[in-house]
Amino acid sequence: MVALRWNAATGFTKLIDFGDEWAHERHSVLYDVPIATVPGGGYDGQFYAIIALDPVSNHTKIALDNPAYRYRRILLPVIAHVLGRGNQRAILNIYALLNIVAWLVLAGIWWVEVGASTERGALVWLACMLSLGALDSVRLSLTDLPGLLFLILAARALDKKSPWFAALWFLAGGFVRETAVFAAVVFPAGKKVGAGQIWLLRGLAIVPVLAWMAWLHFNLPGDSGVQEIFGWPGLGVAQHLVVCAKEIRSGNFDSRYVFGIIGVMGMAYQSLFLLIRWRASDPWTRLGLPFTVLFWFFSAYVFSGYWAAARAVLPMTFVFNRLVAKERGFWFHFIAGNLFMLHGVWRMLP
Repeated sequence: MVALRWNAATGFTKLIDFGDEWAHERHSVLYDVPIATVPGGGYDGQFYAIIALDPVSNHTKIALDNPAYRYRRILLPVIAHVLGRGNQRAILNIYALLNIVAWLVLAGIWWVEVGASTERGALVWLACMLSLGALDSVRLSLTDLPGLLFLILAARALDKKSPWFAALWFLAGGFVRETAVFAAVVFPAGKKVGAGQIWLLRGLAIVPVLAWMAWLHFNLPGDSGVQEIFGWPGLGVAQHLVVCAKEIRSGNFDSRYVFGIIGVMGMAYQSLFLLIRWRASDPWTRLGLPFTVLFWFFSAYVFSGYWAAARAVLPMTFVFNRLVAKERGFWFHFIAGNLFMLHGVWRMLP
């Protein structure tokens, strides 16, 4: 599915989703590099790709829709910029393929983590790796899947009693996607880690990211986007379900409404399942906890394209499936929480 997006002239830039509406603003940044474009505004990956071309240029800031917000997620663009060594075409293609690298690395790690040599393990591995959130991150060159990879690496480091490595993975994840801070806040303390040390570790994982965000807030134009993203608990979910039900009742069976109901109900099931089975001593359930709560605070704006919510709570989906593999009533839990995976595969098709 990724290979089919290759074009000899534009490379893998079809994965970045450059919108025609931004052609004028980005002209001075891209110069004569051929890119694949789509009608309309495109999607978020185009702005991170532009940062990758020249992270410090004033032209770059002008080409962004919300500089203070986009620059928070600086690590992937910087990696692409360094690896591209000044070649604009190479930088864009490297940025487009970073999600592919993250997917492959995570696929290998998760294969071992869930014991994919067993029937249940193979099923939950597929449910995670082909989930709507994971595939949409690949399809649009976003930060969600690479951010998740760092969180998984942090959780595995905690499993192996390596809290300092875990703190560094959390820190890297925060510069990929700032929501990693939520997971670092519940950084668990092991039996041999004192209260002072655990707060030092949390500080290492969180403070540099918060300092970076504060600097951006005071030095670059834009806003946090919080007003659009969050609302009263459960209100966004309810409003979304009402909208989908009205559209279906009127005869509009578009997948965004049919799967809009299936998907949000599936994510709600994942969230409630984890809230019931949360254990303070388990680094994995602690990793998923912030995202299980976050799901209920998303506004109707986020759910208007419910796949955005699926990406934002991707750690919840992975932790849910890891737990489900060991549960009684596996098939019920598995289907209830993962049926909307089919929509992710459908959207990934060329």
